[in-house]
Amino acid sequence: MTNHTTTKFSHNIYQIIIASLIVIAITLYFYWIKFDGNITGFFRIGSILPLSPFLNAENTLIYQGEIGYDGQQFLSLALDPFLQNPETINSLDHPIYRYRRILYPLISYLLGLGNKTLIPYVMVGINAISIVILVAITQLYFKLDNLGKYQCLFTLSIPGIWMVLSLGTADLLSSVFLLASFYCYRYDKFKGTAIFISLGCLTRETLLIVWFSLFLTSLIERKFKQIQYLLWGFIPPILWTVYISFLDLPGKVRVKDNFGFPLMGIINKIISILTGGVNGRNFFEAYMFFLLLFSLVAIFIIYIKQPKENLLILISSLFYSLMFAFSSMTILGYYLDYSRVFMDVYFLLLLSLNKTKIPYKTILFSASAIGSLAFLGFHS
Repeated sequence: MTNHTTTKFSHNIYQIIIASLIVIAITLYFYWIKFDGNITGFFRIGSILPLSPFLNAENTLIYQGEIGYDGQQFLSLALDPFLQNPETINSLDHPIYRYRRILYPLISYLLGLGNKTLIPYVMVGINAISIVILVAITQLYFKLDNLGKYQCLFTLSIPGIWMVLSLGTADLLSSVFLLASFYCYRYDKFKGTAIFISLGCLTRETLLIVWFSLFLTSLIERKFKQIQYLLWGFIPPILWTVYISFLDLPGKVRVKDNFGFPLMGIINKIISILTGGVNGRNFFEAYMFFLLLFSLVAIFIIYIKQPKENLLILISSLFYSLMFAFSSMTILGYYLDYSRVFMDVYFLLLLSLNKTKIPYKTILFSASAIGSLAFLGFHS
């Protein structure tokens, strides 16, 4: 092993160690300081919806007067992923919609061995480990490129990862599958690409747009063997959707609530910011919204300078841009929602090969680090 190889390996290990220590510190910060040692605090459980039949109200951190957040839904499913207790369905706001995202709660149930006390800790552990894995995959993605040694640590500056960690949702796990599929695609690991994006679709159905991006890119780049595996990989999400349709679960798919006429949500959001007054809350909303917007723009600028190496990222970003353009104020109204829903935009920016004279990524990820610090310090 040469000195160069040894030095590179050491840098890679140091990055993972740094990431692990930061994740452990922030997870413990949430657990001991923000949630006063109550693990259910990670799931933002409200008082309006019925509580899971497997949770004790006396031992659960409940936010009075709130409807709760998506983490509450994932926790209810993780405690009863096979819907054996009828009260589990009653605790879900849109059962058919929530049950589509089965993989995160199912993995948590299996790793927790069905132990109702252990499962919430497993869920938080999965999210914490996912952050470190995201750093590691980014490191692997750039292994052939002459980029900054610590560029993969930009991952830790993304505000959405800490928001998801504090809210107990599935977005971090789905981002792991997204990045893993991109890594496999770049290095022509055809089976891995199909497997990871298939798992991603079972974790969060919005990754269907990433599956389609991989399909189109494969078509353009004439990777026909990759297309074959992608089609095979599409079968499990389809079968799961068909299975759910036979369960006759109540609720609806919330497309109409989340999306509307193009650009109307963005226009309404800008009006809301301009009329929101001069205060810290409104300033942070504006900061997070325009940070996301500028990140999308930066991806396209980088593509113009480096088109050949960023085609998959461009096509994926086009689909995310369309999704952003059609988003209603249901998504764009609150920074926790759009920062989480569009968290993968930051990962697309991170994976972009930026060889322009302007360090777009460094500027934007430095700005996002400020957003992360503000969230960690002031969100309650």
